[in-house]
Amino acid sequence: MQPAGIQAHLKGTMDEKVILQHLKGGSREALSLLWQAHSANVLNLAFRMMKDRDEAEDILMDVFVQAPKAVQGFRGESALGTWLYRLTVNACLMKLRAQKRHRELEEEHLDSIIEEALGKGDLKNENFDPELLEKGLAELPAESRSMLWLKDAEDLDVKDLAEIYKMPEGTIKARLSRARHFVKNYLKERKNHA
Repeated sequence: MQPAGIQAHLKGTMDEKVILQHLKGGSREALSLLWQAHSANVLNLAFRMMKDRDEAEDILMDVFVQAPKAVQGFRGESALGTWLYRLTVNACLMKLRAQKRHRELEEEHLDSIIEEALGKGDLKNENFDPELLEKGLAELPAESRSMLWLKDAEDLDVKDLAEIYKMPEGTIKARLSRARHFVKNYLKERKNHA
């Protein structure tokens, strides 16, 4: 198919199988459609993990620069968006390891995670000091915080999280439960000592 034919074929379609086929063939138009459909979500996740807009934008660029090469190993067993989340999480964790910033992650913008992620969970009817809640969330490992955010704020299901984190669904459920339990206990202990 000639380049003009690819563009006409892809224009107006979001059929992931068609886009994937053209991505694997090196189509810039397919990459552009992927960018249009998913760049905002990738940037949002990167920002939440990196807590810095410039770093998040760097991650966004890195993900879409590596996507044409990485797509060759993608089997299409999950949605393209889920696959991009996996690339994003990997890129963020690599950068965090290099910077050794795991414990500092998201301190400046945990307020939104409190409202979005835990607002839907066990803590939504509790009356906790938001500052204390931030401290409890900050105690979680970066992976647990990002998992909570993707599950609750982005409404990803456990199956998608299992694909993103390359873990069994049962492990994802257990980690989410442990993270929520940890934060809830942290808050109750601090509330009782106040």
